[in-house]
Amino acid sequence: MKIFDERIVFVLVAMLIVAALLTSLALAAGSTWPTALLAGGGGAWGVLSTLPSILR
Repeated sequence: MKIFDERIVFVLVAMLIVAALLTSLALAAGSTWPTALLAGGGGAWGVLSTLPSILR
Protein backbone atom coordinates (compact mmCIF):
# COMPACT_ATOMS: atom_id res chain seq x y z
CA MET A 1 0.00 0.00 0.00
CA LYS A 2 1.47 3.29 -1.11
CA ILE A 3 0.84 6.39 0.93
CA PHE A 4 2.57 8.86 -1.40
CA ASP A 5 3.23 8.78 -5.10
CA GLU A 6 6.92 9.09 -5.98
CA ARG A 7 6.30 12.14 -8.15
CA ILE A 8 4.59 13.99 -5.32
CA VAL A 9 7.46 13.26 -2.96
CA PHE A 10 9.97 14.35 -5.61
CA VAL A 11 8.18 17.67 -6.16
CA LEU A 12 7.94 18.34 -2.41
CA VAL A 13 11.62 17.57 -1.87
CA ALA A 14 12.60 19.76 -4.82
CA MET A 15 10.48 22.60 -3.39
CA LEU A 16 12.15 22.23 -0.01
CA ILE A 17 15.66 22.27 -1.49
CA VAL A 18 14.99 25.28 -3.72
CA ALA A 19 13.36 27.22 -0.88
CA ALA A 20 16.27 26.49 1.47
CA LEU A 21 18.87 27.45 -1.13
CA LEU A 22 17.19 30.71 -2.10
CA THR A 23 16.57 31.67 1.51
CA SER A 24 20.19 31.03 2.46
CA LEU A 25 21.51 32.88 -0.60
CA ALA A 26 19.31 35.87 0.13
CA LEU A 27 20.46 35.94 3.76
CA ALA A 28 24.10 35.63 2.67
CA ALA A 29 23.59 38.57 0.33
CA GLY A 30 22.59 40.71 3.28
CA SER A 31 18.83 40.92 2.92
CA THR A 32 16.50 40.91 5.89
CA TRP A 33 14.86 37.68 6.97
CA PRO A 34 11.34 38.54 5.70
CA THR A 35 12.80 39.26 2.27
CA ALA A 36 14.76 36.02 2.35
CA LEU A 37 11.64 34.05 3.27
CA LEU A 38 9.74 35.68 0.42
CA ALA A 39 12.54 34.75 -1.98
CA GLY A 40 12.46 31.15 -0.77
CA GLY A 41 8.69 30.98 -1.04
CA GLY A 42 8.79 32.43 -4.53
CA GLY A 43 11.32 29.84 -5.60
CA ALA A 44 9.26 27.03 -4.12
CA TRP A 45 6.17 28.35 -5.89
CA GLY A 46 8.10 28.37 -9.17
CA VAL A 47 9.06 24.74 -8.69
CA LEU A 48 5.49 23.82 -7.82
CA SER A 49 4.14 25.56 -10.90
CA THR A 50 6.58 24.09 -13.44
CA LEU A 51 7.86 20.72 -12.23
CA PRO A 52 4.58 18.72 -12.21
CA SER A 53 3.86 19.64 -15.83
CA ILE A 54 7.39 18.54 -16.82
CA LEU A 55 7.02 15.17 -15.04
CA ARG A 56 3.86 14.18 -16.95
